[in-house]
Amino acid sequence: MNGLYTAAATLLMPPAAPLLGLLVAFLLRFSTTGSLLEKCSLPLAVISFCVLWLGATPAFSSWLGNRLGKAPDQPYLRPEAVVILGAGRYRDRYSSKERLSAASLERVVGAVKQAPEELPILVSGGRVHPGEQLAESELMAALLEGKFSTPVTWRDDCSRTTAENAVNSADILRSADVKSVLLATHWWHMPRAAEIFSRAGLQVQPLPIGSAGELMARAQSGLGRWLPNAVSQLRTQVYWREVLARVWYRWNPLPPIRDC
Repeated sequence: MNGLYTAAATLLMPPAAPLLGLLVAFLLRFSTTGSLLEKCSLPLAVISFCVLWLGATPAFSSWLGNRLGKAPDQPYLRPEAVVILGAGRYRDRYSSKERLSAASLERVVGAVKQAPEELPILVSGGRVHPGEQLAESELMAALLEGKFSTPVTWRDDCSRTTAENAVNSADILRSADVKSVLLATHWWHMPRAAEIFSRAGLQVQPLPIGSAGELMARAQSGLGRWLPNAVSQLRTQVYWREVLARVWYRWNPLPPIRDC
């Protein structure tokens, strides 16, 4: 199911979706002259090109990021633990050395700086792809304990998705009689993560890393807002993936607790 979701999301996200539109438009151009399919080729090509261009502009990526909203409001309950969610790792295909991705590092550093020092920490993230040697939680724990001298109380070594992060973390914390957590993840991921952690039975106080205010750089103003660039394309893809994932999660039940 995870593979099906990943494939479907990739095809529905830019740049794959508009590129597929351009390919279909090119093929339709060879239909019978004057046919409806042949007449549709040019409008489809124009629409696909416009979507491809727009999705790579700072103006659109900023607009879409702001549409993600905030985590759902919950009654305040003093957090009893910090949960840090993994966000991937870098792996050298030749040496097989692994290290935390930039996004994972931001979450760990943000949690260390912002979370109360007295709260115990749970790090959540397993092996997502074949060939990965260490769970993301192991890499995060090593960084916290080795570089920041911050002890890690619990590790979820098995989860591969945000939904599995939630159910596995809830199971670990339930055995420790922890009901309320400070959830550390990126601001754009927080609405979906907080929602699914709440469904798993935890009271969530958000600890967002970054904010929507960082979307538009000062240099990306005026005409520059409408000129495509790679950074905006990547942001659009990340935010659009969040939109699709929230819909997917709302229509699907929580996964079972995952052992590994």
